[in-house]
Amino acid sequence: MAAKRDESTPTDQLVDLLVYAPVGIALEAVDNLPKFIARGKSQVTLGRFVARAAAKKGTSTIESLGERVVQEAGQAIVDLFGIDLSRDAPVEDEPIVSPRSTGSSPETVLPIPEYDSQAAAQIVKLLGQLTAEERELVETHERAGRNRVTILRKIEQLRGDA
Repeated sequence: MAAKRDESTPTDQLVDLLVYAPVGIALEAVDNLPKFIARGKSQVTLGRFVARAAAKKGTSTIESLGERVVQEAGQAIVDLFGIDLSRDAPVEDEPIVSPRSTGSSPETVLPIPEYDSQAAAQIVKLLGQLTAEERELVETHERAGRNRVTILRKIEQLRGDA
């Protein structure tokens, strides 16, 4: 007479677990192997897609954050110490352009002498002494030329845009 599941001995339960269950799982796996393979492939594909999307988003976020940190740190150095460490600061070997005109029209004169030969930190110090019209001339010239962020931000700050 076969023992009921509830009345099985610990030895019977151990044989069920270690012998019969693995055999049943193996037979089931053989029958469903193609289904398991297809599901595994779809999960790996989905995982790759999610990982690529996360990496791409993370990279662009880190790059933009890094650029912002560099800009803000550069502006802080200019504001605190008057030192412009940006790439657009003149280098000793760089030729100095001394005319006061904007280059686009010879009759437009900039209010800061030798503007194009000065570092952004030097110009930023002088902007507060200019009239709104003079700052507008400087802004137009800067946007058409080197487009230095430190100078443009200071003009915006003085205008009240910041």
